[in-house]
Amino acid sequence: MQKRHYGPLVITVLAILVIPLWWLSFPETTVQHNLKPIPVYLSQVIALTGFACFALSFVLSARIKKLEDFFGGLDRMYHAHHTLALTAFILLLLHPLLLASRWIPEESERILWYLFPVHRRIEINIGSYALWGMIVLTGITLLKLLPYHIWKITHKFLGVFLILGMIHIILLDHSFSSNIYLTGYILILSVAGAGSWFYKTVLFDFIIPKTTYDTHKLHKPYEEVLEIELSPRDQPVQFKSGQFFFFSFLTPGMSREAHPYTICWHDAKSGNIKIMVKALGDYTSRLNRTLKTGVPAVLEGPYGRFHYNSGKPDQIWIAGGVGVAPFLSWINNTTPWEYLRHTDFYYCVDTLEEAVYAEQFRNAEIDNPDFRFHLVCADEVGYLDVTRIPYVSRRDVFICGPRAMRAYLLKEFKRLKVDRNKIHYEDFDFM
Repeated sequence: MQKRHYGPLVITVLAILVIPLWWLSFPETTVQHNLKPIPVYLSQVIALTGFACFALSFVLSARIKKLEDFFGGLDRMYHAHHTLALTAFILLLLHPLLLASRWIPEESERILWYLFPVHRRIEINIGSYALWGMIVLTGITLLKLLPYHIWKITHKFLGVFLILGMIHIILLDHSFSSNIYLTGYILILSVAGAGSWFYKTVLFDFIIPKTTYDTHKLHKPYEEVLEIELSPRDQPVQFKSGQFFFFSFLTPGMSREAHPYTICWHDAKSGNIKIMVKALGDYTSRLNRTLKTGVPAVLEGPYGRFHYNSGKPDQIWIAGGVGVAPFLSWINNTTPWEYLRHTDFYYCVDTLEEAVYAEQFRNAEIDNPDFRFHLVCADEVGYLDVTRIPYVSRRDVFICGPRAMRAYLLKEFKRLKVDRNKIHYEDFDFM
């Protein structure tokens, strides 16, 4: 049954905990030379909260499996990471702007002291270096200025600017001298953030267990999709149906970057598994064209919490294109009918040619009278009309498909007042 996921609430509390801790040292926090106190105090609170968000974002990006359950899956944990990082970026950018605003209009030339590393004091310049490093790397991320494999390399340097920010706060923040609680908490956040960054950047590939498979068979059910069957070199991986792994294919001319794919089939006797790869970008298009049998693949995982038993037994399944993978996994690798009743599955494709797995679901429909299969071909009947789905507001909905399709369905279900907690999906766009 569906669990409550307290991760977002806990991480929010941890981020804003610096505010009451800062208040313990107010008004002892020093504001000298009769400067305007409000922007100074506000800038301190904003800076500490921004730093807390920044440090915690590193913890959520480290792929710590034990945290998945608190967020409901790795995708949701990564989205929380993105939200924290963006919040940190905005708050930390406001920090020097508020400090600089004190000098308007009397001494406007001093504004540069707080926006650029040209101050007389090295501890303030360290903060400027940290801020500008974060601005550049976050700008590259938001504007998508670099190819993914290059962006991943630049993104790793954010940890350097976290450490510079930590040094800036410790050397400069006057409230530390009278507030051991705030000092201790900032140090805990710093160690957690910097430690997570070091773990993910340096130690991860050496510590996390990985399994090597060999590309056994290749099959193109239709032009844009490649079905890859892999065989284990040693012990096969263990996973729950619907979970995904990060795959790295070690083939010449391809980057070693890892991409997430759901295992849609496995053979318990041989340990062989299958995944589907659709040519959507540079990497997947090249993989679709050049992958050969015998090529090794390194698997890391499993991850994901997309499973039918997280909802009530009366369910609606909706798949779009290769989003059919987890549903194939459910009917191929487990016996969902022991748990489910009254399930409608809508297999949405653009053309009949793409409905290559329809027969498997038709066979499942024969095996279980409470399972109903519906094929929705856009070129014949248009897109799925959710108003025609029986008892939609009473049932749990599981969606896997392209982002545009998911966005459309979520909008339609909201219009029909379907409880958001009853809608389950996994968002692979977190990468």
